[in-house]
Amino acid sequence: MNNLIVMWQNFLLVSLRAGCLLYFCPPWDSTLIPAKIRIFSILGLSLALTPVVAPYLPPFPATWSGGIFLVIRELLIGLGFGLVFRFVFAGIEMAGNLIAIQMGFGMATVLDPQTQAQNTLLAELLVLMATLLFLAMNGHHALLRLLAQSYQEVPLETSLSLPGSLFAYVPNLGRLMYSMAVQLLAPVLALLFLTQVALGLVARAVPQIQVMIVGFPLTIALGFFFLSLTLMVAGPALVDQFAALKGPLTHIIGAWKN
Repeated sequence: MNNLIVMWQNFLLVSLRAGCLLYFCPPWDSTLIPAKIRIFSILGLSLALTPVVAPYLPPFPATWSGGIFLVIRELLIGLGFGLVFRFVFAGIEMAGNLIAIQMGFGMATVLDPQTQAQNTLLAELLVLMATLLFLAMNGHHALLRLLAQSYQEVPLETSLSLPGSLFAYVPNLGRLMYSMAVQLLAPVLALLFLTQVALGLVARAVPQIQVMIVGFPLTIALGFFFLSLTLMVAGPALVDQFAALKGPLTHIIGAWKN
Protein backbone atom coordinates (compact mmCIF):
# COMPACT_ATOMS: atom_id res chain seq x y z
CA MET A 1 0.00 0.00 0.00
CA ASN A 2 2.84 2.38 0.85
CA ASN A 3 4.52 1.64 -2.48
CA LEU A 4 1.30 2.48 -4.30
CA ILE A 5 1.04 5.79 -2.48
CA VAL A 6 4.67 6.62 -3.30
CA MET A 7 4.11 5.79 -6.97
CA TRP A 8 1.02 7.99 -7.05
CA GLN A 9 2.94 10.87 -5.45
CA ASN A 10 5.79 10.46 -7.95
CA PHE A 11 3.27 10.50 -10.78
CA LEU A 12 1.86 13.81 -9.54
CA LEU A 13 5.34 15.31 -9.26
CA VAL A 14 6.34 14.25 -12.78
CA SER A 15 3.09 15.52 -14.29
CA LEU A 16 3.86 19.08 -13.13
CA ARG A 17 6.96 19.64 -15.27
CA ALA A 18 5.86 17.44 -18.17
CA GLY A 19 2.36 18.91 -18.25
CA CYS A 20 3.57 22.51 -18.35
CA LEU A 21 6.02 21.66 -21.13
CA LEU A 22 3.39 20.02 -23.33
CA TYR A 23 0.88 22.76 -22.65
CA PHE A 24 3.19 25.45 -24.06
CA CYS A 25 5.14 23.43 -26.63
CA PRO A 26 3.95 23.01 -30.24
CA PRO A 27 2.03 21.18 -31.51
CA TRP A 28 0.36 20.25 -28.22
CA ASP A 29 -0.26 23.89 -27.35
CA SER A 30 -2.66 24.38 -30.26
CA THR A 31 -6.26 25.00 -29.28
CA LEU A 32 -7.25 23.04 -32.39
CA ILE A 33 -6.33 19.90 -30.44
CA PRO A 34 -9.20 18.96 -28.10
CA ALA A 35 -8.57 19.49 -24.41
CA LYS A 36 -9.23 15.82 -23.66
CA ILE A 37 -6.48 14.71 -26.03
CA ARG A 38 -4.02 17.16 -24.47
CA ILE A 39 -4.91 16.04 -20.96
CA PHE A 40 -4.56 12.36 -21.84
CA SER A 41 -1.25 13.11 -23.58
CA ILE A 42 0.07 14.73 -20.40
CA LEU A 43 -1.16 11.85 -18.25
CA GLY A 44 0.26 9.23 -20.62
CA LEU A 45 3.65 10.94 -20.81
CA SER A 46 3.81 11.36 -17.05
CA LEU A 47 2.86 7.72 -16.55
CA ALA A 48 5.66 6.61 -18.90
CA LEU A 49 8.27 8.90 -17.33
CA THR A 50 7.49 8.11 -13.68
CA PRO A 51 9.31 4.73 -13.46
CA VAL A 52 12.24 6.14 -15.46
CA VAL A 53 12.89 9.17 -13.24
CA ALA A 54 11.67 7.65 -9.96
CA PRO A 55 15.24 7.20 -8.57
CA TYR A 56 15.81 10.97 -8.85
CA LEU A 57 12.56 12.05 -7.18
CA PRO A 58 12.62 13.24 -3.54
CA PRO A 59 9.98 12.31 -0.97
CA PHE A 60 6.69 14.12 -1.25
CA PRO A 61 6.72 17.42 0.72
CA ALA A 62 5.32 17.08 4.19
CA THR A 63 4.29 20.76 4.53
CA TRP A 64 1.92 22.93 2.54
CA SER A 65 4.55 25.60 1.94
CA GLY A 66 7.00 23.04 0.57
CA GLY A 67 4.34 21.64 -1.74
CA ILE A 68 3.39 25.10 -3.06
CA PHE A 69 7.02 26.03 -3.71
CA LEU A 70 7.61 22.73 -5.48
CA VAL A 71 4.57 23.23 -7.74
CA ILE A 72 5.62 26.77 -8.67
CA ARG A 73 9.21 25.70 -9.34
CA GLU A 74 8.22 22.79 -11.57
CA LEU A 75 5.74 24.90 -13.51
CA LEU A 76 8.43 27.53 -14.15
CA ILE A 77 10.90 24.89 -15.39
CA GLY A 78 8.33 23.42 -17.76
CA LEU A 79 7.34 26.92 -18.87
CA GLY A 80 10.98 27.72 -19.67
CA PHE A 81 11.24 24.66 -21.91
CA GLY A 82 7.99 25.48 -23.67
CA LEU A 83 8.87 29.14 -24.24
CA VAL A 84 12.00 28.18 -26.20
CA PHE A 85 9.84 26.40 -28.78
CA ARG A 86 7.26 29.17 -28.63
CA PHE A 87 9.89 31.76 -29.60
CA VAL A 88 11.08 29.65 -32.55
CA PHE A 89 7.60 29.12 -33.94
CA ALA A 90 6.80 32.79 -33.33
CA GLY A 91 9.75 33.64 -35.59
CA ILE A 92 8.35 31.39 -38.31
CA GLU A 93 4.94 33.01 -37.92
CA MET A 94 6.51 36.46 -38.12
CA ALA A 95 8.27 35.52 -41.36
CA GLY A 96 4.97 34.41 -42.87
CA ASN A 97 3.27 37.66 -41.87
CA LEU A 98 6.07 39.76 -43.38
CA ILE A 99 5.86 37.93 -46.71
CA ALA A 100 2.06 38.05 -46.72
CA ILE A 101 2.11 41.82 -46.25
CA GLN A 102 4.62 42.23 -49.09
CA MET A 103 2.48 40.02 -51.35
CA GLY A 104 -0.68 41.96 -50.61
CA PHE A 105 -2.32 39.41 -48.32
CA GLY A 106 -2.10 41.67 -45.28
CA MET A 107 -5.67 42.81 -45.78
CA ALA A 108 -6.96 39.23 -45.90
CA THR A 109 -6.37 38.08 -42.32
CA VAL A 110 -8.11 35.48 -40.22
CA LEU A 111 -8.62 35.12 -36.50
CA ASP A 112 -6.04 32.72 -35.09
CA PRO A 113 -7.91 30.57 -32.52
CA GLN A 114 -4.66 29.87 -30.68
CA THR A 115 -3.50 33.43 -30.03
CA GLN A 116 -6.93 35.12 -30.47
CA ALA A 117 -5.26 37.65 -32.80
CA GLN A 118 -5.41 38.55 -36.46
CA ASN A 119 -3.05 36.36 -38.48
CA THR A 120 -2.41 35.78 -42.17
CA LEU A 121 -3.13 32.53 -43.97
CA LEU A 122 0.46 32.31 -45.19
CA ALA A 123 1.77 32.48 -41.63
CA GLU A 124 -0.61 29.70 -40.59
CA LEU A 125 0.63 27.60 -43.52
CA LEU A 126 4.29 28.09 -42.62
CA VAL A 127 3.65 27.19 -38.96
CA LEU A 128 1.88 23.99 -39.99
CA MET A 129 4.74 23.08 -42.32
CA ALA A 130 7.30 23.75 -39.58
CA THR A 131 5.30 21.61 -37.14
CA LEU A 132 5.18 18.72 -39.60
CA LEU A 133 8.92 19.08 -40.21
CA PHE A 134 9.59 19.08 -36.46
CA LEU A 135 7.62 15.87 -36.04
CA ALA A 136 9.13 14.27 -39.16
CA MET A 137 12.69 14.77 -37.88
CA ASN A 138 11.68 13.15 -34.55
CA GLY A 139 12.18 16.41 -32.71
CA HIS A 140 9.56 15.37 -30.19
CA HIS A 141 11.66 12.30 -29.34
CA ALA A 142 14.67 14.49 -28.58
CA LEU A 143 12.45 16.78 -26.52
CA LEU A 144 11.15 13.89 -24.42
CA ARG A 145 14.69 12.57 -23.88
CA LEU A 146 15.80 15.99 -22.72
CA LEU A 147 12.79 16.18 -20.41
CA ALA A 148 13.73 12.86 -18.81
CA GLN A 149 17.33 14.07 -18.48
CA SER A 150 16.18 17.26 -16.76
CA TYR A 151 14.88 15.29 -13.77
CA GLN A 152 18.40 13.96 -13.25
CA GLU A 153 20.12 17.30 -13.83
CA VAL A 154 17.55 19.46 -12.00
CA PRO A 155 15.98 17.38 -9.21
CA LEU A 156 12.78 18.44 -7.53
CA GLU A 157 13.26 20.78 -4.57
CA THR A 158 10.91 22.46 -2.13
CA SER A 159 12.90 25.72 -2.11
CA LEU A 160 11.95 28.44 -4.56
CA SER A 161 14.92 30.39 -5.92
CA LEU A 162 14.69 31.98 -9.36
CA PRO A 163 18.00 31.95 -11.31
CA GLY A 164 19.04 35.38 -12.51
CA SER A 165 20.85 34.00 -15.56
CA LEU A 166 17.55 32.60 -16.81
CA PHE A 167 15.96 36.05 -17.07
CA ALA A 168 19.12 37.41 -18.69
CA TYR A 169 18.77 34.75 -21.38
CA VAL A 170 15.30 35.90 -22.49
CA PRO A 171 16.67 38.68 -24.79
CA ASN A 172 18.72 36.02 -26.58
CA LEU A 173 15.52 34.12 -27.34
CA GLY A 174 13.94 37.29 -28.69
CA ARG A 175 16.99 37.86 -30.85
CA LEU A 176 16.66 34.30 -32.12
CA MET A 177 13.02 34.91 -33.05
CA TYR A 178 13.72 38.09 -35.04
CA SER A 179 16.83 36.75 -36.76
CA MET A 180 14.99 33.58 -37.73
CA ALA A 181 12.07 35.58 -39.14
CA VAL A 182 14.39 37.60 -41.37
CA GLN A 183 16.91 34.92 -42.35
CA LEU A 184 14.33 32.24 -43.09
CA LEU A 185 12.69 34.00 -46.02
CA ALA A 186 14.99 36.98 -46.64
CA PRO A 187 15.38 36.20 -50.40
CA VAL A 188 11.62 36.38 -50.91
CA LEU A 189 11.39 39.68 -49.02
CA ALA A 190 14.26 41.15 -51.06
CA LEU A 191 12.80 40.03 -54.40
CA LEU A 192 9.34 41.33 -53.51
CA PHE A 193 10.88 44.64 -52.50
CA LEU A 194 12.67 44.85 -55.85
CA THR A 195 9.38 44.03 -57.56
CA GLN A 196 7.69 46.94 -55.80
CA VAL A 197 10.56 49.23 -56.81
CA ALA A 198 10.27 48.07 -60.42
CA LEU A 199 6.52 48.71 -60.42
CA GLY A 200 7.15 52.18 -59.05
CA LEU A 201 9.62 52.92 -61.83
CA VAL A 202 7.15 51.65 -64.44
CA ALA A 203 4.39 53.86 -63.01
CA ARG A 204 6.76 56.81 -63.15
CA ALA A 205 7.92 56.14 -66.70
CA VAL A 206 4.54 55.12 -68.17
CA PRO A 207 1.72 56.82 -66.25
CA GLN A 208 -0.89 55.30 -68.59
CA ILE A 209 -0.36 51.83 -67.04
CA GLN A 210 -2.68 51.05 -64.15
CA VAL A 211 -0.02 49.82 -61.73
CA MET A 212 -2.52 49.08 -58.96
CA ILE A 213 -4.42 46.70 -61.24
CA VAL A 214 -1.32 45.04 -62.69
CA GLY A 215 0.73 45.10 -59.50
CA PHE A 216 -1.49 42.97 -57.25
CA PRO A 217 -1.67 39.80 -59.38
CA LEU A 218 1.95 40.21 -60.49
CA THR A 219 3.19 40.53 -56.88
CA ILE A 220 1.14 37.54 -55.75
CA ALA A 221 2.34 35.36 -58.64
CA LEU A 222 5.99 36.30 -58.14
CA GLY A 223 5.64 35.89 -54.37
CA PHE A 224 4.34 32.34 -54.66
CA PHE A 225 6.98 31.49 -57.25
CA PHE A 226 9.87 32.80 -55.15
CA LEU A 227 8.38 31.27 -52.01
CA SER A 228 8.20 27.82 -53.60
CA LEU A 229 11.86 28.09 -54.56
CA THR A 230 12.90 29.37 -51.13
CA LEU A 231 11.09 26.62 -49.24
CA MET A 232 13.49 24.09 -50.79
CA VAL A 233 16.29 25.81 -48.90
CA ALA A 234 14.21 26.81 -45.87
CA GLY A 235 13.51 23.16 -45.02
CA PRO A 236 17.15 22.26 -44.27
CA ALA A 237 17.55 25.62 -42.50
CA LEU A 238 14.63 24.78 -40.21
CA VAL A 239 16.12 21.36 -39.51
CA ASP A 240 19.34 23.06 -38.42
CA GLN A 241 17.40 25.50 -36.25
CA PHE A 242 15.46 22.70 -34.56
CA ALA A 243 18.68 20.73 -34.01
CA ALA A 244 20.30 23.81 -32.46
CA LEU A 245 17.47 24.10 -29.90
CA LYS A 246 19.36 21.72 -27.65
CA GLY A 247 21.67 24.62 -26.76
CA PRO A 248 19.00 26.93 -25.29
CA LEU A 249 17.26 24.02 -23.56
CA THR A 250 20.55 22.89 -22.00
CA HIS A 251 21.18 26.48 -20.90
CA ILE A 252 17.84 26.54 -19.09
CA ILE A 253 18.67 23.27 -17.35
CA GLY A 254 22.05 24.66 -16.34
CA ALA A 255 20.49 27.86 -14.99
CA TRP A 256 18.19 25.92 -12.66
CA LYS A 257 20.97 23.51 -11.81
CA ASN A 258 23.24 26.27 -10.58
